[in-house]
Amino acid sequence: MKKPERVDIFRDVGEAVSALSEFGKSFVMPCVEQSAGEIAHRSARGAWIKPLGQRRSGTVQLFARWAGDNVPRMIKSAHYVINQEQFDRLIRRTGRDLLGAWRDLSTDRSARLSLGVAYRVVDMLFMAINESEACRSGSIQGFLHIPLDGSTLRPLRFCVDELLDRDFAIDIPAVVPAGFVATEEQYILLQDAIFALAARADVPPITYAYFCGESC
Repeated sequence: MKKPERVDIFRDVGEAVSALSEFGKSFVMPCVEQSAGEIAHRSARGAWIKPLGQRRSGTVQLFARWAGDNVPRMIKSAHYVINQEQFDRLIRRTGRDLLGAWRDLSTDRSARLSLGVAYRVVDMLFMAINESEACRSGSIQGFLHIPLDGSTLRPLRFCVDELLDRDFAIDIPAVVPAGFVATEEQYILLQDAIFALAARADVPPITYAYFCGESC
């Protein structure tokens, strides 16, 4: 499948729906031969570590230890998920676990882990689990959350409020910093916006991450 061109900024919801719907017509969920251990190891070498001390070895080892313990648990838990509410709780529980483990084990205060980065890592791990032929659970594909960063948030800069239909504005900056998602409420609102877009485009929400060029 041809990788989509990098998305800039949608002018309005109509343009976003049209583009995502068109992409969804030919999109096929990736499927790879990857074990739980390989998922954990790959994520520990991911680009998300760069803001946390420029890939310091201690940072990598800390996350590798957490991922090695938790990816198998995430896979097992995913097989018991039957609806969106259960999956949302699983995301929050896993994200909080990562934050707690980081606070307890990290001695490098310059490599502080924010809520937004922690949740993004968890969302990317579940994407990787869903791509794995050996680990995936067919029931969670429609529930997957979207990793929130510049690639997935910037395109929605001009239409996020319309998607949410709220009385207050969400200001997505032109350049989205790593710590932009600062609270759980903000994380949930932004996920709601993308889920609303996916519903209008009639595609699984996680399709948007691939549309934006996101990779696990």
